[in-house]
Amino acid sequence: MLTRFRQTRFFRIRRQDLFNLYLLIGGVSIVVATTIFTINMSKSVEKQSFLATQLISGVASLLLENRPLEEVAPIVSMINSIEVPLIVSDNGGRPILWNEPVIGIPLPDYQVLFQENMSKPSNPIILEILSLAAAYDQDQQPFAIFNPEGKRVGTLHYGRSALSQRLRIMPYLELMVMALFFLVILWALQSKKDAQQKALFAGMSKETAHQLGTPLTSIMGWIALLEERLDPKDHVMVELNRDVDRLSMISARFSQMGSLPKLDDTDLVAVVDETVLYFQNRLPHLGGRVQLRREGDSLNSVIFNRDLLGWMLENLIKNGIDALIEGKGTITIILEDLADGSVALRVSDTGKGIPGREGNKIFEPGFTTKKRGWGMGLALVKRIATQYHNGKIRIESTNQHGTTFLVIIPPAASPPTS
Repeated sequence: MLTRFRQTRFFRIRRQDLFNLYLLIGGVSIVVATTIFTINMSKSVEKQSFLATQLISGVASLLLENRPLEEVAPIVSMINSIEVPLIVSDNGGRPILWNEPVIGIPLPDYQVLFQENMSKPSNPIILEILSLAAAYDQDQQPFAIFNPEGKRVGTLHYGRSALSQRLRIMPYLELMVMALFFLVILWALQSKKDAQQKALFAGMSKETAHQLGTPLTSIMGWIALLEERLDPKDHVMVELNRDVDRLSMISARFSQMGSLPKLDDTDLVAVVDETVLYFQNRLPHLGGRVQLRREGDSLNSVIFNRDLLGWMLENLIKNGIDALIEGKGTITIILEDLADGSVALRVSDTGKGIPGREGNKIFEPGFTTKKRGWGMGLALVKRIATQYHNGKIRIESTNQHGTTFLVIIPPAASPPTS
């Protein structure tokens, strides 16, 4: 029966997460396809830059010959309009031309270039151009420039085109955009899920409080009739009144779900002791096989809602009792003050522990390993601890010898979140 339940639960979770899976696969596919397309385009642009530079090297010899200005000007204009950074140097390594708009370094008068001593250059512009040419040569093999007679007259140094560099960073930009898109989608889905859970908790709790109201009023009437016939101080009557008070408190707890509770209590030890005492008076029906005790103390100033915190503690104790093997073992509640002013509340049992595959699911609404139950107990515990008290809750340890839940209640200055 349990195996069948788990299988049904597994497939139901897969159906619920199907949209998220489609979203993830679709997004990754888009990123991969776009990245491959951009890389291929970048390689194509680099190849075209190479071919264009090779073509320019074939006509660059015109710039190194004594040609009229009207013949050289169109070539210079063409070089300046190309986004590929180009530097032309003569056989002595002297830079004589570069496309100024792309490189961003002003081209001085030719007299300044030819008067520079290249064995010890001092002009900052020439030094910067020589440094760029050396950097270009480390990435791309420079082109030799030959005149029509086949004599080498210079060298063409070139770098990556501006378009190629922009295309190279495009995959990373696309990845960042897609990551941001996914984060927004996940935030929206989580917000929707939280809103649905909040509405579910509120509706269920208020309906439960409403349903408890009528029989609770009736029970109070019957107890009043019994008190006329029996001694009100009789042990049975005292315990009946305590249980009625407990039911009234439970109804009040349910009525607070879905709204921001008032945090006005500071005596944490008293709440823990009251809860422990209540269970201790009702454990004998288990044959004395369950031991419940409190250890440690707390002096830190924390503020909480008495009803909801007591409810959370009761749920953790009941969860520990259900985990005991053959209904026999020990439940220990440990209080510890932390250095930051918060209080650590640990609930330990000596039960069978929580399987590793279920550790991340036990706080999810509707998840349960029991044959009966709605799986809302630990979900309510998490909601009370985190949303109503701005605290934390987690499984501190679990193995075949038992489980310890750790609840952190923040200092009084920490406001709750709705």
